[in-house]
Amino acid sequence: MTQNSPTVINDIADLYRILDEQPQWKEAIRNLVLGAELLALPQRLDQLTEQIHELRETVSQLAQTAAENTRQLVELRQVTAENTRQLVELRQVTEEHTRQLTELTTQVKELRATAEEHTRQLVELRQVTEEHTRQLTELTTQVKELRETAAENTRQLADLRRISDNHTARMDRMETDSGEIKGMLAEADPDRISEVIAAALDLFRPTLVPRSELAELSRQLNLERSTRVSFVNADLVFTAHNHRDTPIYCAVEISWTIAQRDLDRVHRNATLLQQATGAPAYAVATGQRYEDNLDWREVLWVQLRDR
Repeated sequence: MTQNSPTVINDIADLYRILDEQPQWKEAIRNLVLGAELLALPQRLDQLTEQIHELRETVSQLAQTAAENTRQLVELRQVTAENTRQLVELRQVTEEHTRQLTELTTQVKELRATAEEHTRQLVELRQVTEEHTRQLTELTTQVKELRETAAENTRQLADLRRISDNHTARMDRMETDSGEIKGMLAEADPDRISEVIAAALDLFRPTLVPRSELAELSRQLNLERSTRVSFVNADLVFTAHNHRDTPIYCAVEISWTIAQRDLDRVHRNATLLQQATGAPAYAVATGQRYEDNLDWREVLWVQLRDR
């Protein structure tokens, strides 16, 4: 193409070629087609992108600030709750102190009244003490007289103790003699005694239980030595039958005068017989008389009379 020859555009390809050859035309056509606003759009987009970036940073900072504010609000809420709790506790403590002060005021009034009463009583006690001092002086004189009397009484008590010891020795001898008499009675006529007791208890056909059988029963019960010896040496043990023909054991304690130890022993023997045999067992105390105020429990009394 020459400089002065006309430019012919037959198709779009010619237009593209010419625009490539004439850059100033491409720029002119761009300005004509796009206009000033569209041409300025990239610059405006760049500015908008920068503003958006700045806005994003601002929003991020605001979010951080909001998070910090939220954290601080949570802490403030916790501090407020703690302060509220402490205020409630302080109010309760204050109310308790008020109550205690009221009580203390009442107690102080009562103590003041009590102190005044004590003062009055101290005056009275001082007077009483003075009277006691006077009486003690008199009693001192009387004590001297009583000491002399006590010395005489001590001498007389020594004489009485010597007499009492003699009586005790005699009573011990009498108890020994009574035990021997009891043994003589049991060994002398145990059949008669068992018949008398059986008749008194409405029992029939009494039969003496030999000591060998008692020893066997004590072995079955596995008794300790002292209990076993006492059980085997019981005054009298026999069997009899009631009106229903039921066999019944009778443990008997024989003594001229029945004492509490006799009742305890025969009650124990009857209990052991019932445990060993499974049959009913009576505890019977027999003799001429018994002491006062005895605990008979389940022990039966049958008085032995002369023939």
